[in-house]
Amino acid sequence: MNDLSTLDSKEMEELAAILGTAVSGGESSIVRVPELRINAKSVNKDTKKPIPQGSFYLKGSDKTAYAESVTFRPLASHVQYFNWDDIDGKRTLVNKSIAVLNPYKDEARDILGTIACGMPSWDDRQQMDKEVSKKWRAMQHRIVRGVVSYSGKTEDGEEVVYENEPCIMFHKNSTYGGFYNGFVKKIPKGHHLYNYEAKLTSEYNENGSVVWYTFQYEPDLSNVLTFTKEVRDTSIVFAESIRAENKYIDSQYMKAITEGSIDGAAMTAIDSLDADFEEVA
Repeated sequence: MNDLSTLDSKEMEELAAILGTAVSGGESSIVRVPELRINAKSVNKDTKKPIPQGSFYLKGSDKTAYAESVTFRPLASHVQYFNWDDIDGKRTLVNKSIAVLNPYKDEARDILGTIACGMPSWDDRQQMDKEVSKKWRAMQHRIVRGVVSYSGKTEDGEEVVYENEPCIMFHKNSTYGGFYNGFVKKIPKGHHLYNYEAKLTSEYNENGSVVWYTFQYEPDLSNVLTFTKEVRDTSIVFAESIRAENKYIDSQYMKAITEGSIDGAAMTAIDSLDADFEEVA
């Protein structure tokens, strides 16, 4: 693969601005990629076969293969707000914001004409009932896109190898700060997230009868990766997808604030991964 680290510098800067890869000091349809998850179950509820707890897998891939650890290279990092509600006994997405780089500085406009799905300030949330505050907190997600590599096995023992497979991760609640603290803060200033990859492992957590796993990052800072054509092409697809989704949400935001209403089909018209991260801890 060709090293593009010294080529198309203007394009790379524009990509970095969209993808949120810098460490400080055209339209396309929204792309669906597999979601990198950690399995918290001991049995596949559909096949009734045992599956390894705490293992990584790609939800939405051609073959579901499990591995104790994976290698992940981030290509985009954003914060986005999602509001789910119980409607007629079904968990339904009722609002979502654009993807922003900095939730403290950027205006996370949403489909209903509010900001960040109406998220109250930190101080206001501290005065709320714990359960109410928890519901608000669960709306804020750290969304990380990148490529993952690993060798795993299906529940039937078939070995599957993924090499630089595009994927997405949704982090909220106890997993929200993991990527920033475990990866971003360790990257040297002046570099980009895509210059490094990390070994990902899982950590077991429990609270009473509730069991979940959190992502643990081990960045390899000794190996500075080059920006290859393959990585560039994947980054462009991610950037176009983010632009397309943000453009759609912004159009609904303007419609809501100018007309005082929202398109009744808004939640079904947008093609995204909203239904894929319902079980994120």
